[in-house]
Amino acid sequence: MKEYRTFDVQYEDIVFEQRGHAAWITLNREKRGNSFRRQTLDEICDALVRAGEGPGVRSVVITAAGKRFFSTGGDVNDYHLRYSDDMIGMRSYERALERTFAEILHCPKPVIHRVNGDVVGGANAFHLAADFVVMASTAKLQQVGVGIGSVAGFGPTQWWPLVVGDKRARDVLMALKPVTAELALEWGVANAVADADDLDAEVEKIVDNLARMFPDALRYTKVALNHQKELAFREMTQAREWLTLHFPSMESRAGFGAFFHKRPVDAESSWKAVDTGHVTVAPWGGYSVVCGSCGATDLPEDHHFCGACGHELKKEVAR
Repeated sequence: MKEYRTFDVQYEDIVFEQRGHAAWITLNREKRGNSFRRQTLDEICDALVRAGEGPGVRSVVITAAGKRFFSTGGDVNDYHLRYSDDMIGMRSYERALERTFAEILHCPKPVIHRVNGDVVGGANAFHLAADFVVMASTAKLQQVGVGIGSVAGFGPTQWWPLVVGDKRARDVLMALKPVTAELALEWGVANAVADADDLDAEVEKIVDNLARMFPDALRYTKVALNHQKELAFREMTQAREWLTLHFPSMESRAGFGAFFHKRPVDAESSWKAVDTGHVTVAPWGGYSVVCGSCGATDLPEDHHFCGACGHELKKEVAR
């Protein structure tokens, strides 16, 4: 028999420990709103694999430090400082997101999301991917994508409609309606809601109940129930490619930049670009102009002067 050392590991961004029949994964970046950077995602994936294979573990609990936030989503500082001009790095980060939620979905043990505080942005994929959700009565679920020039394409756009239906999903993802704990319970997003002091007890009820089930039957039932989620998961790979291409746009830079610099978000410049017939990845038109002086190519259609030599452009279109 293989010797498993499930918990013989040290992480920086998470705490990984066994409590009774459950492996607990706790996001431990409270000073950063428990936001996740690439390292956080890699650590969560590793812990999920260990918990899924480890003897003595019958379920997995994912939660976070503190009471204010489960997670504010992706670390905006990390986005701004590391990926603003590194699209290959951004795509790699997004693949790490895919792997994280895939591991929750495919973990052979049931995964319980203990929602200790507000869930913001991309962090919503955790409760949507998990098998069970226990939510603090003061917590809320909040999408922010379209409000910061992005799309919640890693789980929320695929899985919210499955959980709450089409029109409610549009309320959440397009109108950014907050989902309170009470509403989450009413809509079937959460299995249980409890005051902060009773949250662990509610989680333990689920852990203890699952520990009495037959493991092979439990695992396959999870696989069978994931059928619709699996079909929707395919779209996540497409979202990754679109988000990578869109991340350098004025739209994303304005939204994420506002968070980074702690200023109000303003979408007006993006709307003006669209109103002139352009898109926010190319707000000054397609890159089709050639400079007749220095020969620079791929210059924007609406620019009047060459950015390389300063020569006035006569809109000689590249052939």
